[in-house]
Amino acid sequence: MRIYYITSGYRRPIDMLDNAAMKALVSRNPETRFFLLNRSPIQHLIPEIEEFAPDLVLTLCGPKSHLPVDLIHRIRRMGIQTAVWFTDDPYAIDNASLVAAAYDVVFTIDSGCIPFYERMGCKRVFHLPLGTDPDVFRPFVTHPTYQSDVCFVGTGYQNRITFMEEMLRHVNRDVKVQLIGHFWESLNISDGCMPNIRKKWVNTSETVRYYNGAKVVLNIHRSHDDAFLDKNKTGVPGYSINNRTFDIAACNAFQLIDYRPDLDQCYTLGEEIISFSSPKECADLIHASVYDPSTQTEIAQKAYDRTLQNHTFTNRLDQMLTYLTSHE
Repeated sequence: MRIYYITSGYRRPIDMLDNAAMKALVSRNPETRFFLLNRSPIQHLIPEIEEFAPDLVLTLCGPKSHLPVDLIHRIRRMGIQTAVWFTDDPYAIDNASLVAAAYDVVFTIDSGCIPFYERMGCKRVFHLPLGTDPDVFRPFVTHPTYQSDVCFVGTGYQNRITFMEEMLRHVNRDVKVQLIGHFWESLNISDGCMPNIRKKWVNTSETVRYYNGAKVVLNIHRSHDDAFLDKNKTGVPGYSINNRTFDIAACNAFQLIDYRPDLDQCYTLGEEIISFSSPKECADLIHASVYDPSTQTEIAQKAYDRTLQNHTFTNRLDQMLTYLTSHE
């Protein structure tokens, strides 16, 4: 299959997903050509597609990026199949709703979004989670400055702030907690554990160091109707786990994750991954993991093995291409 891949044109962190997708495509499908939307004039897009004559035009859409609908229609009129992978569902699904129906096939990272796209008139909608790039997210010994008992890397959205304030009240003061990302300075902690806060966005290479340096990596999803982004006005639910889940596991790091309905479709609960449903339960699990780490190594190893077997970007592109060829 000749594939023409159009990048999102969006910078961090979506460019990391673009890079991983392009690498996976080439490994599985050498007849792939790329169009870098943020580096090439869009006027060159149609002539390049006409010259290459692909079987499939595929693009990845982040929270603020999408191709103009008229270009999608022009590509389809050439008799070329078009597919889009929405990577910020359901948080920015309002943006996706502007263009989704123009494509032949829609891939969404969250199963809770499928009914939404079907109501919009999308005929072929498929749930395809993101994956991880094991060349980037991998285990290694990191510098002591990145070491902690517990770390969380990510933006301090309101639901995470509220959760963390309650959780830290139940965490012992001797537990070393690191929070890395924007907005954590607004935490209101009067008792309990006082975290170390790094108030900035960190790049992928530093994120991997923090994952490898922590005894426990927290994974707290943002709310499906987060007010900061405010791009899910119809309240489409979030059922699926984020790609951070796979990235942490690919580092052979032990993670605690808030429960989502699709979690046990990817990992065996209690054996490959541990979930929590409240701040107090999370604090109790932190204590058990930090003070008695005998079981966490085995769980992390099982999650690591499962991830490399089933949850890489190469796995996802295999699933995508299998779907596209079997539903033509």
